Amino acid sequence: MGVASKKEPGKRLDESRPAVSGVVGGKNEQGDPCWSELKPCILVVDDEVMVRKQLERLYMQDGFRVSTAPSAEEALEYLSGGEIDLVVTDIRLPGMDGVQLIARMKEICPDVPVIAITGYRDIETAVEVLKQGARDFIVKPFSAPAIQQSTWAALEKMRVFMEIRHLRRSLNDSGEFGGILSKTAEMHRVFEIIRLVAPTDMTVLVEGETGTGKELVANAIHYHSPRRDGPFITINCAGFPESLLESELFGHERGAFTGAEQSRAGKVELAHGGTLFLDEIESISTVMQGKLLRVLEDQKVQRLGSSRSIQIDMRVITATNVPLDDLVAQGRMRSDFYYRINVVPIYLIPLRERREDISLLVQDFLHHHPVAVQKGITGMSQKVMNQLMQYSWPGNIRELQNALERAIALTTDRVIEKVNLPKSVSRVHEDQNIATPDFSLSQWLQAQEKQYLTQRLKAFGGRVDLTANACQIGERTLSRKIRFYGLDRKTLRQKAPERGDLPVWVPPSKRPVNPEQTSH
Repeated sequence: MGVASKKEPGKRLDESRPAVSGVVGGKNEQGDPCWSELKPCILVVDDEVMVRKQLERLYMQDGFRVSTAPSAEEALEYLSGGEIDLVVTDIRLPGMDGVQLIARMKEICPDVPVIAITGYRDIETAVEVLKQGARDFIVKPFSAPAIQQSTWAALEKMRVFMEIRHLRRSLNDSGEFGGILSKTAEMHRVFEIIRLVAPTDMTVLVEGETGTGKELVANAIHYHSPRRDGPFITINCAGFPESLLESELFGHERGAFTGAEQSRAGKVELAHGGTLFLDEIESISTVMQGKLLRVLEDQKVQRLGSSRSIQIDMRVITATNVPLDDLVAQGRMRSDFYYRINVVPIYLIPLRERREDISLLVQDFLHHHPVAVQKGITGMSQKVMNQLMQYSWPGNIRELQNALERAIALTTDRVIEKVNLPKSVSRVHEDQNIATPDFSLSQWLQAQEKQYLTQRLKAFGGRVDLTANACQIGERTLSRKIRFYGLDRKTLRQKAPERGDLPVWVPPSKRPVNPEQTSH
């Protein structure tokens, strides 16, 4: 207790730690408010009205949003809304005390930082609240600079989590991010990844079936990045034979080959200062992969027919509609090239697995399509909407857009009463065998593989290691397929049997031999 008596009012226990870099008086080195864009919401919990008012006034002057609560119970109600970014709480409260509140917050919102304040110089209490997860402990009466510095430090340490919370709030309000519409948790996780990776120059690999919106994701990354004012250059690698693809990517000098009548910059060179988006990256040969890998590593490009290297500064985003690790295993993709482009993977689930988004997509399309606006089309009948909801959408959002365009062109009413969909393709259920002859072979094989993996994951409680052994594939390969097919291992864990009831996979070489089989 003698140590506590040396603690001066208004001093922080971590005062010896350096202040957050670039944070001075609530502003950064350029003099701009550090949190002006996010405007964090701070919850002040204290049973003394005067303290609550003083802190509320102080924080509002610094540009924060502030809520106040006289008790821990009322504070928990505020926290349940997901709007709070920082809690400043007194330890001595009526009913549930501050220590109990901090312990409860550790369970329900562990990413919200807490600063504890108290009028009692009790080192044991300070140790307890810090052990429970509080970021700092301040003794009353405290000075404004002490509480401000503690607040800035706590928010800076948890800034990533705060940005995610603010992103979720905006998405819950509009369901839109970077031109991509969705209300599903899976797509909102994609939005979070985009928000976090966009400010960096990391290479991104976007995976998903044809028509899921991979180029929209690439666009969103570019236009939320510091390169937004630079060029966004796209190329579909499957659209060119290899002889032309090399010239298209790297450019050429005059006379480099027959027909090269003038010099021409390639896509790589044109992407300088911006982003290069390589779609259908799986279609390029291993020889071209080696050449492109060299460009990505050196950030230099050499036009065909030239000996001069041109320095480039670009960010690369690639996209594919097949699992690339399978191509690596088959020898159709270089492993070094695969690892170079697969720094941050993003998987887009197919439309049939986000059916709740169909009505949102339909309304947005009708609202923005010029012919629909011209005709005054306001919506579609419930019968038509039911048809859209039941269809399997093998072409995903692109197919939905085409179906809507046909319906808009053919309708004469303000409400669409008919939509033309292929009758031969019905809704695909995970637990059904697919015997429809109108599926392409690749679609049929993918559906069968997804069903097989779903059943095996359920059998092994969602455990990747056991499932991979049973399927006789690598854990990395299985993890990639789980992402590619949008399988939710959390759901599979919830449906899983007890651990003792899990099947045990035994390799064929270690299985007991049936005596009847050896008696012949």
